[in-house]
Amino acid sequence: MIKTILSTIFLLIVLSGNAQISLVGAATSQGGGIDILKWEALDPESVETYPSMLTGYYLGSSAFDSYNSNYYLTGLTQLTEGLFSFNTQSNQQSLSPFSNFTNISEFDMSTGKLYDLRMDSTDYFSVNEFDIDEGTDSLLGVIYEPGAIGLIVDAIGFNANEGILYYVGFNDGPGLYLYAIPVRDDSFSYTRTELIMDSPGNLSSLNYDNVNNKLYALNSTFDSLWNFDGNFVVEIDYVTGEVITRAELTEFIGFVASSSSFDQNTGSYLLVGIDTNYMGSMIVFDTYTDTYITGFVPGNVSEIACDNTFFALNNYILTGTQERPEVEFTVYPNPASDRIYISHPLGIPGNYTARLISMDGKLALEKNGYFNGRTEIDLERTPPGVYIMQIISGEKVETRKLIVQ
Repeated sequence: MIKTILSTIFLLIVLSGNAQISLVGAATSQGGGIDILKWEALDPESVETYPSMLTGYYLGSSAFDSYNSNYYLTGLTQLTEGLFSFNTQSNQQSLSPFSNFTNISEFDMSTGKLYDLRMDSTDYFSVNEFDIDEGTDSLLGVIYEPGAIGLIVDAIGFNANEGILYYVGFNDGPGLYLYAIPVRDDSFSYTRTELIMDSPGNLSSLNYDNVNNKLYALNSTFDSLWNFDGNFVVEIDYVTGEVITRAELTEFIGFVASSSSFDQNTGSYLLVGIDTNYMGSMIVFDTYTDTYITGFVPGNVSEIACDNTFFALNNYILTGTQERPEVEFTVYPNPASDRIYISHPLGIPGNYTARLISMDGKLALEKNGYFNGRTEIDLERTPPGVYIMQIISGEKVETRKLIVQ
């Protein structure tokens, strides 16, 4: 019964289009360092700035892990370089010596595993599972493609429901191909489907809709003489290879590399476009209506990613289907009415932040305090509903699903 109710609530949120779209990116600060920015799409008042330890980063090196709320960059400091991480829930940052994953990579938001593609030599590219904690690769398999001399950046998407990595690439033929790689299988395999396009084009900015199981991309098209013809949001039928035009982005002549993302809660395909005045704008394309609106992009931010933490929590992590670390904090009662209690079996003291977040990602309650074994939180002003409860202590973030009656 609860599962049915949750599905209904989620559907209403999607159809309403009122859920927040949480974004994160990197920008050069006035002092020459690198800031991490968090904001809600199209809301200039929502921008939050967090100075980082970085002095620079590699273009196209960002990735977002919705399973753990970590935003990653291959970053530079004055002394070293490595894998920079920023947790969007605790706002904690760190730098590890690892920086080996490529800009052709995707996280599986249902497991937290990272997969990437690499061109190891002409005609061959490898599919790898990257251990982001250890900084090591596990080779899943190698794809032999005669005529392939490189990989297309930002042409990769991930189906977290079935564990399929999608990539659009080319070989020595005239067209483009869609590769579907089931990375969870015991043995390595893939399918290659030639893409059916009305006119020559370049496909990039792949993103997978895990609610409706659809694959979207940006298509820059050309006429028979290879003159530029326009930019279009397209859907790729991953069974037949048909490329279906959904809408033209008429006022945009270019796009910022590594800026595409997809908000799973609202079904919004996001890009940063460059208009005819050479100004950058955030494009929020509604895949339910095939319409889009545009708005601001804060400062000189790049490496933009969509924070789908609450979607991953609700659909994969808190469903009981994924193995989770041993629980440390206890939240009770659940369901709750007027108050809840948070306790720790070891009674470890320390500062904490407790947040109650609605299923559309809006903050309903936040309490900061000092934890000394057990704390009480008043819910009398909290409307009934299903919430995600976050408990942040130091660098640790624990999450529960809470029903308020």
